[in-house]
Amino acid sequence: MSRSFVHVHLAALRYFAETARAGSMRQAAERLSVAASAVNRQIIKLEDQLQAKLFERRAEGVRLTAAGEVLYGYAMKLDQDLERAIGHIDDLRGLRRGHVRLACEDGLGRDFLPPVLAAYHAAYPGVTFSVEIAGAKDIMEMVAAEAVDIGIAMSPPVRGDLTIAAISEIPLGVICPPGSHLARRGALKLTDLIGEPLVNTRKGTGGGTGWRDYLEASDPRTRAFDTNAPDFVTNLVRAGLGVGVRTPVGVMAEIAAGTLAFVPIEDRLAPPPSLTVYVQPMRTLPGAGAMLLERLKEALPGFRAEVGQLVRSRAAVPDAVPAETGVAAAATLP
Repeated sequence: MSRSFVHVHLAALRYFAETARAGSMRQAAERLSVAASAVNRQIIKLEDQLQAKLFERRAEGVRLTAAGEVLYGYAMKLDQDLERAIGHIDDLRGLRRGHVRLACEDGLGRDFLPPVLAAYHAAYPGVTFSVEIAGAKDIMEMVAAEAVDIGIAMSPPVRGDLTIAAISEIPLGVICPPGSHLARRGALKLTDLIGEPLVNTRKGTGGGTGWRDYLEASDPRTRAFDTNAPDFVTNLVRAGLGVGVRTPVGVMAEIAAGTLAFVPIEDRLAPPPSLTVYVQPMRTLPGAGAMLLERLKEALPGFRAEVGQLVRSRAAVPDAVPAETGVAAAATLP
C-alpha cells in the first residue's frame, strides 16, 4: 500500500472519533443511530488501510492505541477545519446560517453580552450561539485550544499566545449594603478598607490586582471570605458578612435599584481592570464569528459609558466624605 495517500471516508473517521469519545462501539452506534456492526466494520476498514490497530478491544469497551491517539488528534483537527469551511461558505450565503462559540465570565454574561447577542440575532436570525460561563484563566485556555471562537474576561492574566481584539477600562470599587458607613463615601482609598471584612474572589477570576496583597498584608482582619464565584461574593455582601471589591459589571441591576451600593476606589495601587476580548492569533474566524467580533468591539465604548453613568448616578449623597479626607494614612502609601 502506498503511504503517500490513504483513501479514508469521512463517515469512517466520524465512526472512529465517536467510538473514541464514547469508549464503546455500542454506545457510539447508539449516538450515531446506526448498528454496532456498521461501526465495527468502518473501524476495521480504517485499521486495514492504515495497517495499524486503532483500539484495544476489552470486555468493558475500547481504548485508543498510540496509533489511535494520533489519528484521533487529526480527526479533531479535521472536524474544526470543516467547521471553518462551513463558516466561510456561510459568508457567501449572506450569513443565513452559522454558529459562534463564546466564553465569558458570569457578570459579563449578565450585563454586557446579552444586548450584543440580541442585536446580532435580530440582524442574522439563522446564526446560533453557544456560551460557556467560566473564570478568566479557563476562558483563555478555551480560546488558546480553539474550543471557543471568542473569549471575554475582566483583566485576565497576560498570555503571549492570544490576541487582544478589544479592551476597555471599567471602574473598580466596593459593593456594600446601602446602609453601610462606606456607602456614604464619594470615593475610597485602599487604606479605607483596612480592617474591613472583605469578601474576595480568588486571583485569576477577573479584575484582581496588587490591591489584594496590600490589604491582606496590612491587617489580617481584612480578609474574611474567599471564593471563586463572583455571584457568591454578592450574596455574602447582601447578607451583611462583609464588603466586596469588584467592578459594577454583574450587579448593575442591583446598583440601579439601590439594593447594593457601589463606591469607586480611586487609588494608584488599585488601577481599574479592563474588559478584554480575546481571540486566537493564528486563526481566521468564520464569517459569523468575525462579524460578531466587530459588534463586540463596537459595543465596548458604549458599555463603558453606561457603567460610568450608572456609577455617577448612584454616587453618595451630598454629605459624602471625599476620599482625600478619609484616612490620613493614605498619604503614606508606597
